[in-house]
Amino acid sequence: MKLSFSTATVEDRSQLSYWREMISDAFVQYEVEAPSYRTAGFRGEVTAEGFAGIQVSTVVSDPHTVVRSPLVIRRSPRDDFLVNLAVHGSLTVTQGERDAVLRPGDFTVYDSARPCRITAPERFELLALKIPRALFTAHCPLAPDATATLVRGDHGVGALFSLHLRSLAAHAADLPSDVVQQVGVNTLEMLAAALPKRSSSGNGSALPRPAQWLRARQYIAGHFADPELSPAAVADALGVSLRYLQLLFQREGTSPFRLIQEQRLERAAHLLTDPRHAGRAITDIAFGVGFKDASHFTRAFKIRYGIGPRDYRGGHAHNHLCDPHQEVGGSTGTASSIRPGRAEPVG
Repeated sequence: MKLSFSTATVEDRSQLSYWREMISDAFVQYEVEAPSYRTAGFRGEVTAEGFAGIQVSTVVSDPHTVVRSPLVIRRSPRDDFLVNLAVHGSLTVTQGERDAVLRPGDFTVYDSARPCRITAPERFELLALKIPRALFTAHCPLAPDATATLVRGDHGVGALFSLHLRSLAAHAADLPSDVVQQVGVNTLEMLAAALPKRSSSGNGSALPRPAQWLRARQYIAGHFADPELSPAAVADALGVSLRYLQLLFQREGTSPFRLIQEQRLERAAHLLTDPRHAGRAITDIAFGVGFKDASHFTRAFKIRYGIGPRDYRGGHAHNHLCDPHQEVGGSTGTASSIRPGRAEPVG
């Protein structure tokens, strides 16, 4: 069964409500949230083709968010799994404690019987498979907590499935009737091979957000002195996309770059006040905690502590001379007793 619709066929003031009705008919019922900056009109189009009990669709749309809330699920129960594959632009599929941030070629699966959110911050194109639960579970065993897990489309079986789904969307309408069932089975089997078998598979994006946040902090705490450490390097080490890592930190009111720099500055401040490093050059300390440029270190240090590193060291050295009983923190301490009001290190 062929399905095709576009908001271009209705007047501007009705386009968003028309879109809500049409995607609910084509997929499952959603609440639709358009960006607040949208002033007029909403452009979106869907083409879909059904075969072997599966629906493959192409969606091209302006930015928006769709939500499958508990209220919507009670009002319109559906028992399908949906696969979303990004073709152009990016989108985030959220279900449970996970966010799959899709870049072109990447895909993920979500369960229509559970609350979820799909956010597209820019105009996008995606391919979608709608698969009834009985058909999905017969071919694609998936741990209940592994939906909204990112599957990369640039290598391995994920790349094979990504190419297969693009080809399927282009040619499903032309499949001869005697091969439709076999193509459907092959599609599900390839999808099964690409999906994670369990949430502990090692893919960082399969972990709940609190665990991912902890892993990111721990990794930065253990590697901040590496001058090559960057947000991209952290994302790569954790097996998540850079955009996902940035969103993860944004939820905590910070950024990976800021945490890396805070860790370096905290360590530098400790070394500057440690009598065992009193004869160590400030430039050497800066390089030792991961800074590549001494002037950048000085500027960042002054912004963080209000004075330059040389004055900071001099002031604390005076405190030590005035109080011979002052305890000196160990190599992992913060010397907070001689720096009242100073924030504790993060991580």
